[in-house]
Amino acid sequence: MKFSKRKILLVAILVVVTSIGAAFAYHNLQSETNRDASPPTIDSTFPRLNPNGSELVVRAFVIQTDFGSAGAKHAFTGTLQPRYQTSVAFRVAGKIAERKVEVGQRVKKGDVLFRLDPEDIELQLRVAEAEEVSAQSLLKQSTAEEVRLRQLRTTGSVSQSDYELGLANRDVAKARVDAAKRRLELATNQQSYCELIADSDGLITSLQAEAGQVVNVGQAVLLLMQTDELEAKVSLPENLVTDVKKLRATATFWSKAGLELRAELRELSPMADPISRTFDARFKLVDSDPDLAIGMTVSILLSNTADEGLCIPITSIASRNDLPIVWRIEPLSGRVEAVSVEVLQYRNGTVVVRGPFQSGDRIVSAGVQRLDENSRVRVWEAKP
Repeated sequence: MKFSKRKILLVAILVVVTSIGAAFAYHNLQSETNRDASPPTIDSTFPRLNPNGSELVVRAFVIQTDFGSAGAKHAFTGTLQPRYQTSVAFRVAGKIAERKVEVGQRVKKGDVLFRLDPEDIELQLRVAEAEEVSAQSLLKQSTAEEVRLRQLRTTGSVSQSDYELGLANRDVAKARVDAAKRRLELATNQQSYCELIADSDGLITSLQAEAGQVVNVGQAVLLLMQTDELEAKVSLPENLVTDVKKLRATATFWSKAGLELRAELRELSPMADPISRTFDARFKLVDSDPDLAIGMTVSILLSNTADEGLCIPITSIASRNDLPIVWRIEPLSGRVEAVSVEVLQYRNGTVVVRGPFQSGDRIVSAGVQRLDENSRVRVWEAKP
């Protein structure tokens, strides 16, 4: 009886072990089937770009051209002035008959500014014309006399000295004709000088003569500023005089918020002002704007071109052909564009780069390793 109980116990244990093994094998087979039937799960925070064109969620960084610059900046305020300022005068003396411009008026090249009374100039022209006619008559007479003397000289009727005298008279008459022609040309030119013509486009800033006034040759009658080339005049301290040519200059305007124009140093005073101990500097505006006016308040920003750059997250830097790039996001389509950059300095979590960026550009700051030119992205906005 005891043997029967032991045998039954062994059979029961064997059945239990067999059942457990079968259940474990069935579970493994079912797991393999499920694994083959469904794809692996993907972290929804960074979805892949599927062939159906689904968007890739990324983080973005907004570029600000004045953010995180590595180079120190200096600002100096001055005024906007024309490079050329001319005192305009008549080339002949006379009485002013008419003034045709006003202060603040813009004139074009070829416009009439003043006009002189032409009566005296016309009389000089008539005299020059009469002298030219008289000289021509004398030349005609002396030429005929020289021909007669030459014929008589062949027959021995006149001496050699008489013929040479007639020849000299003819040469003198020719010279008088040439002089008369030059005086006539001069008188004609002086007649045209009765009208004072603008040599270039500009702005009338000062009038120094009025109608009825008698002026001499070269006496200034107005001040004309040429507006086609403007420059900023500022005062620089002594510590920047040596290095100012190495610095990058940018012009900003108090009345034109957001307007920035490139500038170049054109002139630097060799001597300091005895009172302020500063050096006058003139910066030429490389770019132009139609709304600029003479006398506007302008500020010149000086920065170190060797160190200047933009500070961006270090996670924005990707690599292509062993060269650093960043991915710029197109605002409308959501496409990305590879932009080559020059790394200037690595910092703690950020990097200073130089590249063709504008204020307001957005670049990818996370997930750059999964992007290419065919990618379309959607910027992840953090909820407050």
